[in-house]
Amino acid sequence: MTGDYHDRFLNDLVRRIANGDTPRMPEIFHFVRRIPYGAAGQRDPRMVYENNVGSCSGKHILLRDLLRKVHFEAEVVTISTYFNQGVPAHESMPAELRRMIRSEEVLDFHHYVRAREAGGIWLKLDATWHDRLAGYGFPVNDRWNGAGDSHLAGAPIEEYPPVEDVGALKQELLGKLSVEERDLRSRFFLLLTGWIAGLEGTGRP
Repeated sequence: MTGDYHDRFLNDLVRRIANGDTPRMPEIFHFVRRIPYGAAGQRDPRMVYENNVGSCSGKHILLRDLLRKVHFEAEVVTISTYFNQGVPAHESMPAELRRMIRSEEVLDFHHYVRAREAGGIWLKLDATWHDRLAGYGFPVNDRWNGAGDSHLAGAPIEEYPPVEDVGALKQELLGKLSVEERDLRSRFFLLLTGWIAGLEGTGRP
């Protein structure tokens, strides 16, 4: 995405978020957070918005760029985590997915945004889970009001220095996993995103 094209896209979104006013940090956060989680690997922020679905990396790149557009300092932070351990097992999930949540260690490289007003305190913003998932026990951060950190979707094992090219870093880190770890991760996210997509399609609360 070229710089001018990306700027026009972000400017348009900023106007929509606050009806022409300058949006506050919580308004931008919840705008992105409400985009359904899914489509693992989709990291283009424009596609995340237009398709109304995105992975944790895609949603947090969009969040970072929107915050910067209204002059907040913002960067995407990458952490290693056993991502399944932050996902609640629900009876409506496939049995294989519930088993993986309860008994496996699915290593992933998760993202959140660290942001602040100029000279202010850095805050951790995790916009991974959307509202539909609240009824299934997911920590959706729907009550975050700008005071303090939001809840992270995964407990950090290791944190990596922020980079601009989040996708390249993620591919580099994934390439260091064993074949077994990559296969387990792929199967887990296939099942998880498939279950979430099914919820969206059935219109369940």
